Parts: sequence; C-alpha cells; structure tokens
Amino acid sequence: MAETWVLGATGRAGRGVARELLALGADVVLVSRDGHALDALADDLAAAGRVRTLVADDLAAATGLIAEEAPSVVVNTVGPFVRTSSLVARACVTAGSHYLDLANELTAVGDVLALDPLARTAGVTVVTGAGFGVLATEALVLDLREGEEAAERARVVAMPAVEALGTAVLHSLIDALGDGGRRYLGGRLVRTRLGVDVERVALPDGRTVTAIGVPTGDVEAARRASGAGDVIAYTSEIPGGPVFRTFLPVLSAALAARPVRVGLHRVVERLRLAPPVRSGTASWAYARLEWPGGARKEAWLSTGEGYLFTARVVAHLATCLDAGDGRAGAYTPGALFGVELARRAGAEIIRTTHIGGIQ
Repeated sequence: MAETWVLGATGRAGRGVARELLALGADVVLVSRDGHALDALADDLAAAGRVRTLVADDLAAATGLIAEEAPSVVVNTVGPFVRTSSLVARACVTAGSHYLDLANELTAVGDVLALDPLARTAGVTVVTGAGFGVLATEALVLDLREGEEAAERARVVAMPAVEALGTAVLHSLIDALGDGGRRYLGGRLVRTRLGVDVERVALPDGRTVTAIGVPTGDVEAARRASGAGDVIAYTSEIPGGPVFRTFLPVLSAALAARPVRVGLHRVVERLRLAPPVRSGTASWAYARLEWPGGARKEAWLSTGEGYLFTARVVAHLATCLDAGDGRAGAYTPGALFGVELARRAGAEIIRTTHIGGIQ
C-alpha cells in the first residue's frame, strides 16, 4: 500500500500536514518519538481517514524504519533542518522513496539540492523548502520572469502571519543568524554584515513592516528562478528595530561558534521554546525583478495563515509525487511544479507596479 509518512507528526507543522493529506485521501503514517502524543493525534484524526503510527526514538531510528518499509513519500517536519534534511533525504533516496521537507535555512536547502545526481540515478524526487518559506517568493519570481530573459537583480520579501509558532522555526532562525549575512552579488554568494540589508515594506493592506536581509532558502530559489546575479532575500520574522539590528552582528558572531549554537538548539528542544507570533489576517510575499536597461516588474502574493498554506503545499506535492507526477532529481517546489502549486494551496498573485513595495 502506498503511504505518506509524516516525520515529527505531533508538532504544529506535522499535525497540519497530516490533516491536509487526509483531506486529499492519502494513507498517512504518523511518525514521532512521543508515543502518547501519537496515540492522541491518531484518535483525533481517525475520522478523517486511514492513519497508523510509528514510534521512532530518534532520527536514526526513523531513517532505519524508512529503509525497512520504503514508503512512497516521506515528509520531514523535524528541525533543525540543517541537521535533519540531508540525513533523511539520503535515506529516502537509498530506499527509493520520494522526499519533502519544510526547510528554509540556506545551508539545509543547498545540501538537499546537492543530492540531485543521486536522486536522478535512484529515480526519486527530492523537494526542499516545501512551504511558505521558499515557495511564496519563488512563485512570484517565476511569474514575473515568465517569457523574459534572465533578470539582473532580484529582491524578495517573505512576511508570514501565523497563529502560533513551533520550535522548528526558532531552530531555523538560530541557524540563519549563526550563518551571518549572505547575498548573491555578481553571481557569487558573498558574506555581508547581518542587519545591513534592511527595508521598509509598504503592504497593499496599508501596513508597513520592516524586513531584514537573512540567508534563507528564498535567496537560492530566487537566484535560480530569476537567473539574476544580484539577489537579496528579506524576512519579517526577525525583529527589525534599530536597537535589535545594532546587536545583530554580535549575536551572529556568538551563534557562529558551534558549541554555542548546539547548546542553544538543545535548550530550545528541551524547553519547547518558540519565537513570538507574527500575527495578522494575511501572509504576504513580495518580489521585484530588474533587467538591464531599467525594465522592472514587481508582484505580491497573498494567502492566509502561514502554517495552513505550508500544509496545503506539502499535501498537494505529496499526492502528486505518490501519483507519479514528479520528476527524478532534487528541486525547490516551484522549480518542480511551477506557480500553479502556490495557487492550488490558496495563494493569490497580484502583478502590480502601483501598490506598496520596498520603500
């Protein structure tokens, strides 16, 4: 029987993904290290469709189960993705299973994309950044570039709104801050001082948010989709106030030390910490492409709560892969299924040159 496994099923993202998969008729296997929480979740979801549970005490146990049972699709919602994505993806490639994750750390996204030759040889599809992080801005860039030559510059901004945040987001932010500033310049990924790239963004709904340039997976996806050599990705998930920005380089330098970063990850996991909620009625993404000679295009993506959009993206991806609609190799979600994937998950794309944007 073809099954879709959800690793970290009892977490906030995992629960949402499982619900959306069941709504699409998938046979779902819930995988977590917490047996009691798994049983409770299975009872809650039983009326929605076919579910079973597997307890895996750690990631090594989970990859062992993948090797034994070779599921059709594996969805990885377990952070920090810098430590989990490549390991689980490699296990899936070896087992002949398709793989999806919710990573948005630049390093994690790059590690998974580097598995492209192995995935092609194995005949499986590997997808990283399957959520609001990566797809929201990637879909905009793909839409703006359609029918055009490679752009010269690309600027993308992710501004999610969520009801609550899980620990995986905080793990991702810790790794992003520890990696320091990054941007593409002249086609090369170069270091920048974290907090230097900052913009005020006027949203179509009248609000203004501050976004900081952070090396998320969005910057790599935007580079690939736009063909531009000059690319910056901004996010509103990190506080953008002047006082916080002043201390960002110091914080980044401290987190660059591996013992400090690993220790903080352990504290987050032990205490189940999560960052403050970025609330609102809608999640937004913005992209602007510029070409030699001064031509410019910009667009907005609007959707609802960020976790719900992510869960719908993953569910649509997983069902397509289970049906054999993917292609062998490693991809970001938009590179595999295009702009329509974002629309199927509930997003609206607004092409405009008149409303809001980077000020």
